[in-house]
Amino acid sequence: MYLVMFGVGVGFIVLSLIIGEVAEIDGTLFGFLKPSLIAIFLAVMGGIGLILSPRMDGLPLIVAFISFACGLFVAGLLNRLVIVPLQKAQNTSAFNMQDTIGTCAVVISPIPKDGYGKIRYNISGSVVTGPAKSEDGGEVHAGEQVDILFVEKNTYFVRRKTEREAPRHN
Repeated sequence: MYLVMFGVGVGFIVLSLIIGEVAEIDGTLFGFLKPSLIAIFLAVMGGIGLILSPRMDGLPLIVAFISFACGLFVAGLLNRLVIVPLQKAQNTSAFNMQDTIGTCAVVISPIPKDGYGKIRYNISGSVVTGPAKSEDGGEVHAGEQVDILFVEKNTYFVRRKTEREAPRHN
């Protein structure tokens, strides 16, 4: 029994590494059980069971309890210290370019008349740069503040802030 658990757990982990998280399986059971955590639990429980069974030959319930507890502990620890922080980092750094509409940016490479330049802005705690074009085809100088109006084909279309809209730097 422990050999089967160990084999299934290790097999799934190796398969995940080889083909990249088994075709991006991201499902959960009951809201918290992930396939990777189940595989880790099975591998640890099976491994501990294989190690303890010959040493504690007459105590199968104690071996099962210790193996189960170790599997839960290691899977829970990896979830808490590795999986959850990685998911949080992934969720906070990703953003949709359409979410930037209305964001204030600074021109870092001048936008020539009917041409392209470059802007910089902050979103989700990250500094992002990208190609930009003036929405009216006019020239915008480096250092000027602009608003992002829309995004088309990965290019930001911007409008220069007027003197009234631009924040004053004293």
